[in-house]
Amino acid sequence: MKKRESAGKRMETLTNYLFILPLLILFLTFFAYPILYNFIISFYDWNGISVTKSFAGLANYRTVMSDRVMKAVLKNFVIIALGTTLPQAFFGIIFASFFRRHIRFAGFYRIAFYLPAICTVTIVGNVFSKIFETNRGYLNVMLRSAHLDFLCQPWLAAPHTALLCILFVNIWQWTGYSMLMYYAGMLNIPDDLYEAAAIDGAGPVQQFRHITFPLLRGTHYTLVILGVLGALKCFDLPYVLTDGGPAHATETFSTYIYTKSFNTFKQGQASAIVVLMFMIAMAITVIQLKMYYKEDRDKELAE
Repeated sequence: MKKRESAGKRMETLTNYLFILPLLILFLTFFAYPILYNFIISFYDWNGISVTKSFAGLANYRTVMSDRVMKAVLKNFVIIALGTTLPQAFFGIIFASFFRRHIRFAGFYRIAFYLPAICTVTIVGNVFSKIFETNRGYLNVMLRSAHLDFLCQPWLAAPHTALLCILFVNIWQWTGYSMLMYYAGMLNIPDDLYEAAAIDGAGPVQQFRHITFPLLRGTHYTLVILGVLGALKCFDLPYVLTDGGPAHATETFSTYIYTKSFNTFKQGQASAIVVLMFMIAMAITVIQLKMYYKEDRDKELAE
């Protein structure tokens, strides 16, 4: 009897493993193997085409870390992360606060604000490339027609304005997503808190400061992490608008990896950049988990 029960448990365990086997195969094939293979390639001098590879050790990492373009990439990552995440969160929570007050046509405004977020980044980039074009771009044409020629700029061709244009387009496209996240979070805040605060004499600003903003801490964390990770893997918008130029002023991790892999055929160095990018992403993930763990622990203590 015991042997039958033991055999039945083994069969059940085997059946369970068979159910997760397809997912495990997909994970190993499309996630684990590419990461491991990329890590191995980062130690080789390889053009990505030839059959032979020469072992280079840590030479690729030394080359990448001493590369002036890589320093520009790191600087742009920080600028994009801070220059997009914070404004998107700021405008998002402001707009969500207005919509929370049930203003007229609030549903229409929410849809209008969110529409850019569902547009393909390539299409958005193409549209804004026509707006920011130096000679016949809509922005410069409007400035000239208003006799404000002194404000005309080679927006995407000058290093001091190209990155600002990318920041502007990114904020324009994703502020609606931040707004929707904050709006959903505000709907979960009980109205009793606002009613009690109003009875105690708290105005709208005080209610926002002491009730809305603190209770949206989880949303703050989520948007910051998503914004930083989005800046880390940012590719399509800089590629469409500036192709990483001018003079690497808008170069990001992804555009530089693309250049190293398919333009200069230095696959080993590109893989080294991917490894560094992966390490940064892992560090951000660890910080994210600690933030969420701290929030859950604070909720348990409050209960």
